[in-house]
Amino acid sequence: MPVTPHPTRGITNCSRCSAPIRWASGPQPGQRTPINAMPSPAGNLAARTDGNGGLVVRQLDREFPEPEAARLEWKAVAHWSSCTGQQTNPTVSAPRSRPARRRPIVQPPLWGQQPGRSGR
Repeated sequence: MPVTPHPTRGITNCSRCSAPIRWASGPQPGQRTPINAMPSPAGNLAARTDGNGGLVVRQLDREFPEPEAARLEWKAVAHWSSCTGQQTNPTVSAPRSRPARRRPIVQPPLWGQQPGRSGR
């Protein structure tokens, strides 16, 4: 029996292409990986839910080339390989033609003063 994830739980949208994705831990320790929301037979990752309700992925390799049915795994594709959004560098911003203007500082009146009146 093929294993499929919950159809809507844990799904968010990609900020670049608006495709439905799920965030998973792995395959490296401490790494977060976006995967496509629906399973794919062409996937190179094995995804499963852990005991806390999160997703964990591992790389399919020669030792374990298929998802393990005993661990309730399914094949998944990393969203990086299928994202159709524009690849931009978020750390580089566009040059500004002039410096930004400061917003005026409006301070609330001191305790006991009437709003809109000067404290003279």
